[in-house]
Amino acid sequence: MQNMDEGWPIGSCSQFFKVKADLSVVNGLLLKNNRIVIPQELRQDILQRIHEGHLGIEKCKRRARESVFWPGLNKDIELLISKCDTCQTFRNKQCKEPMITTNIPTSPWLKVGMDLFHFKGKDYLVIIDYYSNYPEMALLANMSSNCVITHSKSIFARHGIPHIVVSDNGPCFSSREWQKFVEQYDFKHVTSSPHYAQSNGKADSNSDPYLALLSYRSSPLQCGFSPAELLMNRKIRTTLPSYESKEHGAKKSSKLEYKLRKQKAKQKSYYDRSAKILPPLSYKDPVRIQDDKGWNTKATILQEVAPRSFEVKTEDGQVLRRNRRSLLKTPLDLVEESSEDSKDSQIVSTTEEHCDMDNIRDNPPVQRRSTRVVKKPDRLNL
Repeated sequence: MQNMDEGWPIGSCSQFFKVKADLSVVNGLLLKNNRIVIPQELRQDILQRIHEGHLGIEKCKRRARESVFWPGLNKDIELLISKCDTCQTFRNKQCKEPMITTNIPTSPWLKVGMDLFHFKGKDYLVIIDYYSNYPEMALLANMSSNCVITHSKSIFARHGIPHIVVSDNGPCFSSREWQKFVEQYDFKHVTSSPHYAQSNGKADSNSDPYLALLSYRSSPLQCGFSPAELLMNRKIRTTLPSYESKEHGAKKSSKLEYKLRKQKAKQKSYYDRSAKILPPLSYKDPVRIQDDKGWNTKATILQEVAPRSFEVKTEDGQVLRRNRRSLLKTPLDLVEESSEDSKDSQIVSTTEEHCDMDNIRDNPPVQRRSTRVVKKPDRLNL
């Protein structure tokens, strides 16, 4: 701030010299554009606040760009996360398949995803909006359908009843009480394949889960807006210091939908780089099912009940539902079965041949001389 008043002497504060045109002082506060310049002594504390919720390197960078600045901020964030045991532990089995993109809802809360998770001995319900990625979370007294339904009703009363609710096939989402709730509140319930709840896992160590939820809601997405802005058209206050100018009343960009579609296409492009289409499965195809111990369970395909989700029947008669990625097509089983069938058929045919030979020996065929009169054609009589 002193250099700004004195005309910035040569060689003084070289790390800020390149951005001096963006610096300003407002009420004794040094800003770079609308970002607060953090002094050296406070940077570690601010880094910990940026890292709340363990949101990953890119999301932490986007969060920091919203409010604070110091030279080398990005490198400090990368270094912090690279040394974080929780972030390194929870990093990303049969090869993934090309992404099936879902249609982007035209407005918030038309389509939501719902799931349960366990954290520090307590169970939670989380509901996330497909349009804004805005999450709602509720602490559950127990895992019963009635408890989940009660909290779902509370959240729906706050945001409205969605048209579509996506969940897994957990017991609380397949009970009679849940089906009655679906009919009463008039929304469509779509389920995913069991054991294939593929989504972005959020890991936390010892921080407040609600503070982590606040961090997620306020962190900008790739489209430039945070889930809170997309849902409520405003920024929400967090533990991270920020400066808002009087002109700040940011309206959502008219190109938001275009940005979302572009982001979706880019996401699919990156995802599909290491993906390939698995062989198609048909009725009665032999497969092996992947579990914690490997590909031990043999089964046959019954039907495809949803995109890449199949009902299969195991050798002991159980009917299960699994995602295509958890099913390994095994044509060798067909060969083994056919070879066994052919052996059986050879045994049968050989037995039949022996039976026929015995009949021939016991009952030799009767040889008869033909009594037919042979008449030469007229042309041979000339």
